Amino acid sequence: MKQGVRWGVRGVTGWAVLALLAGCGEDASTSGQEVGPGCRDAMELGTGMLACGLAADAYAEEALPQTNYGVSHKLVADNLNRRAAFLRFEVPTLPAPVLRATLRLYAMDGSTDGPKLYPASTDWSEDSLTWEHSPVLTGAPLGDVDAVPNHSWVEYDVTAAVKGSGVYGFALVTESRNGVDFASKDHARKEWAPRLILTLEDARQK
Repeated sequence: MKQGVRWGVRGVTGWAVLALLAGCGEDASTSGQEVGPGCRDAMELGTGMLACGLAADAYAEEALPQTNYGVSHKLVADNLNRRAAFLRFEVPTLPAPVLRATLRLYAMDGSTDGPKLYPASTDWSEDSLTWEHSPVLTGAPLGDVDAVPNHSWVEYDVTAAVKGSGVYGFALVTESRNGVDFASKDHARKEWAPRLILTLEDARQK
């Protein structure tokens, strides 16, 4: 069972590369200097790597169309009970262009077939999101994953959607009846919270 991660960074010819090192409960959001609302550099300012925490997250269930799960410790994507998860990030003004953007999630309960990740609308609140009032999918899938082991990290490349500062919404939707439970930002293990990892162009390498 993995015990979370801590973020390390090294620069390689104009790129800042994220090294994922086994940790023991260290929260990535505390291992750096704050750059903007919800975003911190991974180790020290100027490395070219930002770890952005969620502005909001929730999941919704078709069988309970008026129920809100905004404070749940998990984000569920499951086609057996028709449940989908939604996330929103607010990226501040950045000091350099984005070279790569990765959504990183922790699967507490895995699946034989993981969910697809879609871009989604951002005009919603986690306190009022329900199946009846859920975000709208705004494009084709950004990524898909196959089998997801229990207690493992899952990554989606969202570079095509995240180009710079702004508000970004995502939806996790699956066709599998074997659903997956990801840790939400409200989970007691804060190091398991979803992160949007931004690799920025490193001006020092030019």
